[in-house]
Amino acid sequence: MDWFYGGMVQVHGYAAWFIVAVFAARGLASLFDAKWRMDLRLLSVVFLAYGSLAFTGLSLWALMHHDPFRDGWFAGKLIALLVYGVCAHWAVGNGRFRAIGYVLGLLMLAYILGASVTRQAWPVGVLNLLNHPGVHEQFALSTVKAHT
Repeated sequence: MDWFYGGMVQVHGYAAWFIVAVFAARGLASLFDAKWRMDLRLLSVVFLAYGSLAFTGLSLWALMHHDPFRDGWFAGKLIALLVYGVCAHWAVGNGRFRAIGYVLGLLMLAYILGASVTRQAWPVGVLNLLNHPGVHEQFALSTVKAHT
């Protein structure tokens, strides 16, 4: 079961970071009215990334027996995911006030990341992320490698 869990977590993480990067790029492109943001090839890749994220997320949910009624961080993550979906659609569309949708979408992604890493719903997971021991160790290792 460890091989399944570890691989599933890795694929879920890679798909999530890919979606964050693509949303950040597409959101900025939308603010400047770039036409490539709605290219069918890009949309196909994004659809596949969302599909793999959903598959791995649902698999991990079932495997780990998370309960949104018991685990506040998980309920917050699911709610933020729904809000992100609405904001992301708003941000890359042709409507007015796309910048607001873009910023709210990025904030929801930051909350989802913070809640996933810290397993806390409140205070905001991003603030708790700064106190997470793994973050400090990774930062210390990256600064040591950068200076050597």
